Amino acid sequence: MSILQRIRSASTSWARSARLRPQRVFAALCLACACALIVWMFTPDEAGTAVVVARSDLAPGAELTAQDLTLTDFPPDLVPDKAFTSVDEAEGRHTSAGLSKGSPLTETMVLDQQALPKGGKDLLMPIRLADDASAALLQPGQQIRLFSSLPDGGSEVVVEKVTIARLVDKPDGIAAESGQLVSVILTAEDAGRVAEFAGLPISFAILPR
Repeated sequence: MSILQRIRSASTSWARSARLRPQRVFAALCLACACALIVWMFTPDEAGTAVVVARSDLAPGAELTAQDLTLTDFPPDLVPDKAFTSVDEAEGRHTSAGLSKGSPLTETMVLDQQALPKGGKDLLMPIRLADDASAALLQPGQQIRLFSSLPDGGSEVVVEKVTIARLVDKPDGIAAESGQLVSVILTAEDAGRVAEFAGLPISFAILPR
């Protein structure tokens, strides 16, 4: 092969290579974009949802202050239903049950102050009833009589009549306490009477309308 033929052959190869190069670059870009898309699709969303949680252990009926609460990011799929997402929304509310440090605060864990008649002196108080199955018969607005079993046998009427304001949803899990928690409307005197039976099982009877 002459020198001239070699130069022509080299020029032809270079020209063919030059034509193919943009295609290769485009193919490489497409592959890179596809890989980036796959990585984005399978990368977990790190951005959580801020949920109000208890900063420390809280007793039932405690009035919530800003110092009692803080915000913690929860994965979007694990945010509890009806959870508070702002401390301001929960501040001033009262707990319907005891909360452990770090427990998320939801609407079912605070008392509904709107259940109280305006201008009245009645109170809302959380009470845990001993019998889950019987508590399924209860509805908000019903009036019930409360009893307690005494350690030395027998029973005693705790309060003659209270009105059910809300049935508090029970949390799931093995840590959930037994017994149905209800918030009831009662007088200050009856609230003091219920407090005397703290720690004892409370049962009930539904009163006629």
